[in-house]
Amino acid sequence: MELPICNEAPVDLIVNDNKIVTFMCTPQNLKELTVGYLYSRGIIKSIADILVLGACDDMREVHVKISGQLKKEQIGLGVVLSGCGSGGGNFFDKEKLQSWTVDSNFSISTVNLREFFKEMNDRAELYNQTGGMHSAGVISENELVLVQEDVGRHNSVDKAIGKGLFLGLDPSKHGIITTGRLSSDLVLKSIGAGYSLVATRSIPTTMAYDMAKETGIILIGRGARKSPYVYTQSQKISLDDENIEKGEAK
Repeated sequence: MELPICNEAPVDLIVNDNKIVTFMCTPQNLKELTVGYLYSRGIIKSIADILVLGACDDMREVHVKISGQLKKEQIGLGVVLSGCGSGGGNFFDKEKLQSWTVDSNFSISTVNLREFFKEMNDRAELYNQTGGMHSAGVISENELVLVQEDVGRHNSVDKAIGKGLFLGLDPSKHGIITTGRLSSDLVLKSIGAGYSLVATRSIPTTMAYDMAKETGIILIGRGARKSPYVYTQSQKISLDDENIEKGEAK
């Protein structure tokens, strides 16, 4: 009997001949992973900043040429582990956070959100094969636009952000949904990429909640349930159940 197992491998990201970081990831959709990572960290401002991108799924290196120069603090950020954070560096600078605000008319119903989580699970081929992968999707108010998978929850979100850039999506009119716990860096990643909502089938951390309150992004936990937890911006959520939990976290 062949037992299921998740594919994980180290992949070096090399930008302008400098090694930026090593991803511990599922080595598929590496272009999407690279673009999403660079964009959500502010290393590129748009996909037009990428001059050359060389990656294929059987490589253990991704080579990128971007316009402009890298900052010293953007080089040698360490390893992005599949089970936790998004590398080192000065990504969580408080002044930078204060400059990021979400100003969007994006809204969604809990009925649609619940359906999007169900559809994402149905479309998650690797998860359905192994039972051990994370999924992330980009949603509009009425559609699950795309789904990406990785052994790491951060990587799956980066892949979703990158795929959205390739498709030319306006992040202010879309949201991120994920199977992973919403830690502070995942919320910051979504905010940095310009998305209006981030929702999980799990729950957020205290720091993630504080950051969502400060920036104005919609933050939702237990999004796959009939009664999700709406932590912020509850006025933008159309509720289909009067018992839905919303308001302040304790």
